[in-house]
This record gives sequence, structure tokens and C-alpha cells, in this order.
Amino acid sequence: MSVLYRAIWQDEPLDEAELSVELALDCFSRWALDDEDAAVLDDGQVEVRRESGPVAHREISVRRVARDGLFGAEASVRDLPRDGAGSPTVWATTLRIVADGECATTLVENSMETDDPTVRVKVGRPRLVDDLVAVARKPKLGGSGVLRAAVRASVDDVAALVHVLDDPERALPHIVFSAPPEGVDPQWMSRVDRTARRSTGVATVVALDRDAVTAFRAELGDLAVWGGAVRTYAPGQALSPAESWRHRYITGNRVRAADGAIVDRLVYAVAELSARRRVPAVFEALAVDVGGRIDRVELEAIEERWELEVMREQEERAGVEHELAQANGHLARLRTLLATRGLEDVFWTARDISETDETPDDVQDVSEAVLMAQEHLADWLVIPDDAVRELDGIDSAPNAYAWGNTAWRGLRALAAYAEARATGFPGDFWAWCERGEPLAWPATSKKLSMTESQTVQNSAKFTASRTFRIDPRAVEGGRVVMLAHLKISEGGGNLAPRVYFFDDTDGATNKVHVGFVGPHYLVPNTRS
Repeated sequence: MSVLYRAIWQDEPLDEAELSVELALDCFSRWALDDEDAAVLDDGQVEVRRESGPVAHREISVRRVARDGLFGAEASVRDLPRDGAGSPTVWATTLRIVADGECATTLVENSMETDDPTVRVKVGRPRLVDDLVAVARKPKLGGSGVLRAAVRASVDDVAALVHVLDDPERALPHIVFSAPPEGVDPQWMSRVDRTARRSTGVATVVALDRDAVTAFRAELGDLAVWGGAVRTYAPGQALSPAESWRHRYITGNRVRAADGAIVDRLVYAVAELSARRRVPAVFEALAVDVGGRIDRVELEAIEERWELEVMREQEERAGVEHELAQANGHLARLRTLLATRGLEDVFWTARDISETDETPDDVQDVSEAVLMAQEHLADWLVIPDDAVRELDGIDSAPNAYAWGNTAWRGLRALAAYAEARATGFPGDFWAWCERGEPLAWPATSKKLSMTESQTVQNSAKFTASRTFRIDPRAVEGGRVVMLAHLKISEGGGNLAPRVYFFDDTDGATNKVHVGFVGPHYLVPNTRS
């Protein structure tokens, strides 16, 4: 099971700790049985069959624990697909709660497993979270309150908001929307409410009215948000210009143009962060030794799959460590050379410049990699909005962070190559990468392909999936078959990201044009 969403909070327990557990199980029972009048479920398993729809039946499990003045429960739901359903996807929601006389700690997790990596995943809080937060007294995680709705902030609230955002104890990301100009985007609050509803438990959503936007910008300058834009302030990050790249910013124009896709992207980002959150040790009290057995053949198959994944990860890590060792060696030699020429201060000056450079070193996912490339690399790299395809599954996958940063590295490499061509480099992208440039992409067949096989090139189906829009100045007619591509991940199956590009560095635009950023299954070949 891949965890897509994990909400955790602490609350004041009821007068008797056991009652806090029973209240949570009451919410769970009514939600799981889809019956507001349902009684609290006893320990054990219940199966609910569905007469219609893609879900054939729901498996419900409840287990209580009580020992040494501590009370807890673990309850879960698994929705199993109907035979012949379009998506063989199993969704699971798990509730854990542990309470004593001082605190009640609750966790709700949403996860899924599928045999179809192309399935579209819509991430967001289960309705159960709403029900649980509604009956809680003062739910919070660290220094952050857990809220069910967006906070409407006026000018009088700005100072308090800035204080909260700059608090190192803040545990939840804050998604801050700014009011658009008068008469523009009158439905913007609907977008705010949808984001708040779907990110309940894993983020705090704030809506600034127009006066508050002005005051907020006066307080934070370029680190603020204005003009209908939205910024996600990551937890535990200082509010300083040097850290601005950590707080993801989406302009008002992009917010209005994408609407629902922007809500998805915001929710995916904070949900992905929540899935990385460590499960508190207090839930170890719920652990039991079930003494279960796994069929030997099944166990061997599982071990074989994991061994293959481990081998792939070890190989990729070895490659990264080799590149890092080379880069560190080059950096050390450069520093020594500067020192021998009396220019060592240049080394430290360059480091200080990097700390204020707005171009980020890392991103949260592939969507953010594209946004950062469009914002920071536009002088040398073109990525039309319609080049970005079906990133929902990629951005919500367990490898989202790794894939995002690998894609970011690849996009920076393409831009750096185009800049090098403008200053006289005579070769193609592969040759430039082979030179060992600081921003180079690995020039290996596992990571880079400058063309496709003859089978792909001779297939109308395969070439059609690789025909993308491009600036008409680069190619007459504004469409071209792109064969060169970056392989963001060798593992990951059909969901693994690909980046297709066209080199026009010796043409009319002097840039590299990206025609596709998306999952492998949209650009199939004979092996996929």
C-alpha cells in the first residue's frame, strides 16, 4: 500500500480517556457503514457488500487495546473493486487513536494499491477526518492548530499570521491565497474553500482580503503573496529572502487559468509532505503479534520484486555518489587553484551569492520542477503549459520528491546546454553532458536517449504520441516529432516520468523546447 495522506493531531482527552477512543470509533462506525444512526462497531471484522458501482464490497476491521491506564484502537476500511471494474485499485483508510489521562493522539491514513500504474489518483482527506476534527476539543500538531475550514484574514490579522509563519514550531504547511484585483476572478473563494476542505488535517489554508494583501506585502516584501497568487509556506523554514524558494509560489494568472488543476497540485504537495511524516511512537501500544503466515511462493515473489527494486536503487545511488565525488573533487581543485592565485575570497563570495540566488536547489515534485523552470530558465528553455501531461499520479507517488528533483536537474541541464551553445559550444546535448559540466545530465543510455528505435520511428502510433506543439519559429507549422528524451527514472514502470525535447539552439530561437513532461505510458514503445 502506498500512503497518500497522513493526518496526525493531539487533543485534550475527555474526562475518561476510554471515552475519547469510543467517540472516535463512533465517528468511524457511522462513516464506514455510511449510516448516521449506526451503532459503534465491536471488535472484529465486518463485510459490507455493494450492489452497484466499482466497489464490490468493503472490509471493515476494529480492534481495541487497553493496558496500564492507556486506551487505544485501530480501525480500518478496505474498498475492494468489482470484477471487471475499470480500475483494479484497492483503497484503504486507517484510524489509530491512543489516549491516556493527559493526551489523545489520533492518526488517519489514506492509502491505495493498484495493478494499473496509469490510474488517476485524486488525493485529499477522507470525510472521516472532518467528523473527527469536528468533535475534537483543541486539535493540534506541534504548534499548529488543525482546522476544518479556511481562515479569512483581514488587515488586523496580518501581524499574527506573520508571527505564525515565522514560528519554528509550526508543524503544518500554510497555503495562503491572496485576493485578486477588483472585478477579477470573482469565484476565487470557491477555490480557497475546495483547497481547505481537501487538505484538512495536513495544511492550514488562509485567504487574505485586499487590505490584508497590502499589509502582508508591507511586512514580507517579495516573500508575500498578492494579485490572486497563492504561496505554500513550508513548515520549519525561516521567512527570509534566502529561503524564499522553499515557499512555493504560483502566480495569479496561473491560478486562474488552471483552477481545478491548481487545487489538485496544492493538495498533492501538502499531502505528499504529510505522507513522509513519521508515525509517533505512542502508536506502538497498538502493535500486536498476529502470528500470520505467508505462502512460500508469494513470499519468494515479493522478495524477488524487492530485490530488483533495491538493485535499481543501489545502482542509481552509486551513480549519484560517483557524480558527487567528482563534483567535490573538482570543487576542491578549483578552490586550491584560486588560493594559489590569491583569489580564495572569490570562492567564499560565490557561496554567499548562492544563498541569495532565487533559483531553487530542490523542488517538491515534477509539477514544481516545471513551474520553477518556466520561471527561472525561460531565457534558454521553453516549456508550454500544454507540454505538461497527467502529473497527478507522478506527484502523488512515493517517489514524487526524488522524481521531482531529478526532473529539475534535467531541465536545468537543458537550459545550461542552450546557454553553452550560445557562447560557442559546437556539439549536441550528449556531447555537452560528456564534458562533465557542473549542471550536466548523465550521458548514459539509461538516462538519456537522443533518438528512438527504428521500430518506434516507423510506427504511426508511436510517432503520433511523440508529436508535440512547438514555437512556429523553430519548426514551420508549429508541430514536430520529438525523439530525444530524458529518462527521469528507470524504475517506476509505466508511471516513470519522461521529458521529450527539441534542440533549436542553432535555429531561429536559440533555445531548447520541451514538448512533453509526463508518465511513460503516454509515450509507449514496444516494451511498454
